[in-house]
Amino acid sequence: MTDKSVKIEKADLMKSFWRFILAFQFGWNYERMQSVGYCFAMLPILKKTHPDPDDFKEAFIANLNFFNTNPVVGAPLILGAHIALEEAGASIDTTEGFKVGLMGPMAGIGDTVVWALYNSIIFSIGSIMALSGNVFGPILVILLVFFPYMAVRYWQFMWAYEQGANLLSSLGSGAFAKITEFATIVGLIVVGGFAPSIVSLSTPIQFSKEIEIGGEVVTQVVEIQAQLDAIMPYLLPMLITFLAYWLLKKKNWNPIQVIYLLIAIGFIGGAVGIFA
Repeated sequence: MTDKSVKIEKADLMKSFWRFILAFQFGWNYERMQSVGYCFAMLPILKKTHPDPDDFKEAFIANLNFFNTNPVVGAPLILGAHIALEEAGASIDTTEGFKVGLMGPMAGIGDTVVWALYNSIIFSIGSIMALSGNVFGPILVILLVFFPYMAVRYWQFMWAYEQGANLLSSLGSGAFAKITEFATIVGLIVVGGFAPSIVSLSTPIQFSKEIEIGGEVVTQVVEIQAQLDAIMPYLLPMLITFLAYWLLKKKNWNPIQVIYLLIAIGFIGGAVGIFA
């Protein structure tokens, strides 16, 4: 049973936090995912809250149970709240139930906000800068990933520790769902705006016709690309982007299949003169 007389100090919290930062994904495996890294981060706390050797062994083994959530938005929050529950004397069943109940929902929020939206925007900006020969493109990506990730993780960890058992009611207020929905809308708009800059596709096809104007025979040339731009600028890049999205989401193609198809379209289209 957890020792309720133990007070978790700031030094203990920082030990756990830095273990999480440096080794959370160490020991990742297909059977229990992130459990080894999570248990390693909890060890400084478990040693204080479970001084009895047999009790510590039980808590140690319990923290090696399956665990998997987003490592940026989710894992530090669960870890911080778990430490608060340990300090409050919660049973192993309570803490394990708490972890299981939160890791799924937080993975959904974290994967959407971090991987699908934030990373897509940041890496798109960096890619555009790199493609234009700007060396600060990859440097910008490194800075905008490292420092925000560290800040977000630290804030979650400390906030969740302060919330403790009240965390579930805080998360149940609907604020996180609203933030996720708003971030999704903004992120999709921004990423969609990058498509014309990243995807380059045009057609050189043109039609010519000789017509008589004022007694003179002139050749009138109609460029298909100019007509497409008049209808909607960057129409072809957007269509090829929608094709890739449709294949990934609706037809369940994997990214490698989509890449091979786009390569084939580019080679064949270029060979027959459809695409520039």
